[in-house]
This record gives sequence, structure tokens and C-alpha cells, in this order.
Amino acid sequence: MTRCPIMPRPQLITLMLVLACSHSSQPAPENRSLSGTVAYRERMALPSGAVIQVQLSDVSVQDVAAPVVAETTVTPQGRQVPLPFELNYNAGKIDPKRIYAVRATIRSEGQLLFTTTTATHVLTQGNPSRVDLVLIRAAAQSAAAGGMLSGTKWKLEDLGGTAVLDQPQATLEFPEEGRVAGQGSCNRFFGSVQLSGDSISFGALGSTRMACLDAVMSQESAYFRALQDAERYAIDGPSLLIYSRGTDKPLRFSRTGS
Repeated sequence: MTRCPIMPRPQLITLMLVLACSHSSQPAPENRSLSGTVAYRERMALPSGAVIQVQLSDVSVQDVAAPVVAETTVTPQGRQVPLPFELNYNAGKIDPKRIYAVRATIRSEGQLLFTTTTATHVLTQGNPSRVDLVLIRAAAQSAAAGGMLSGTKWKLEDLGGTAVLDQPQATLEFPEEGRVAGQGSCNRFFGSVQLSGDSISFGALGSTRMACLDAVMSQESAYFRALQDAERYAIDGPSLLIYSRGTDKPLRFSRTGS
């Protein structure tokens, strides 16, 4: 039987130390920080229970819900704007070829008070790692958005990543502020809508009770579910995007009239 030579103890200890150092030399994820301030132009004090949330998101792909890379919460505790923030993120998750943006909101008791309305690009492609964010009062934005949507008509082009039927068309209309109507596919529907910042929510929708082909009824059911689960919206050029809870891609509408 061939016996393996026994390594002298000092050499064994040296080998163990080399292996340990080799293992510990593996690069660990590098933590970095994005910093800046949050402010708004209105002359009003923050409520005592206000909370600021800052999010770093990957916005490389349009028309999909932007994945959140990192986020942080700032509690003013009586301080007033401008308020500093520091958002820590894992540099290993940042791809230099992609586009990242930071956004912020201020809420009090669950109600949105202020929000960013534009994407502030950061970190990659020559963009900074420090930004000063100026938020817009949600009530003012809601009124502006309500006025902008009021009287408009839209045609559904994409149902959360699913192609839609050319005929009959599914539509969405805002006949007046706070009201919504449209063609579900088979049936005409109507109801209420509430806008707050970039949030959108539909009240209970009523509709006619016609019966159509199975494919048409299936699309209508999916459309109604998506509207009832709607959480936020955006206007992207000629398109209206509505993001629903539990989906990665939005409903996409094209404008048909006003």
C-alpha cells in the first residue's frame, strides 16, 4: 500500500493560511451611495408625520414597470426642505450600459403630498451621483392631469404585453373630470376615476350586458380587471400608459380625439 507523505506541521499551517487568504481575497460587492437633496417650491411646512421615499430604478426599457435597484426612507422629524438624503446601492448591480433614474415622494399618513414628475438620470453614461430633486405638489399635479385628460379619448393598443383585437376596439374616455367611460370590447362601460400625483384608480365600473364571441368577452374581462387594478399612469408623447397591480407591462393607449 502506498502511503501519502505527512506534511510537516509548519508547512501545513502555511498552506492553510494561504488558502484562507486566497478565499478572503475574493472581491465583495461594493457598496456605494447616491446623495442629494429633496425640496419643493411651495411655501408650506411639512406635517410632523411626513415621510420621504427615494428610489433608484432601472429605466432602460420604456413602457415597462422600472425595476427598483435601491431605495431609502428619510424621516424629517421636524426639519424642513431642502432635506438631504443618501441612498446606498450595490455597485455590482449597476450596468454601465443601462440607464438609471432617481425619483422621490413625500407622504403623510398614506396620502401623497409631493412627487417628482420627471426622470432624473444618474450614475451611468456621464450622469452624476449627486442630484437636487424638486418635487411638485400632488394636488396641483392632479388638477393639471385631470384637466389634461378631461375630454380626451383613447384606443387600447396593448393589454399589458398582450396584443388586442382590431375589431371591436377597446377604448377609454374621460368625458369630464372624475368620470370615465369607454368600450370594453363588447360592452359599453362607465364609472368614476380618481387622480392623485401619478396615481390613478377607477371606481366600480358599470356596463351594458351584451354577449359576444368568446375571444371578445375574454379580452373585455382582462381589460376590466386591469382597469380595476390600476395604480399609476403616465403620458408618453401620443400614448397613455396605465400600470396595473401585479403586471410588469402597462396598458398602452393611443389618442383618438378630444
